[in-house]
Amino acid sequence: MKDKEFLRKLGTKIAEIRFNKGFSQVDLCSLINMEKSNLSAIENGRQNATSLTLKRIADALEVEVKDFF
Repeated sequence: MKDKEFLRKLGTKIAEIRFNKGFSQVDLCSLINMEKSNLSAIENGRQNATSLTLKRIADALEVEVKDFF
């Protein structure tokens, strides 16, 4: 799997979980203190999230980081 495809799949999974939990991007961003543009870039596979960012997102969504993969 190429890097771009990996990031796209990861971002898609984060967005799917966020949506299923009933959070908008704005809602999630306010919980984790992140700019909406950064979350959007992660969810669209344009930005590589750090492990700590993934942990913050997972904690806010009440899931495990492994659920993103």
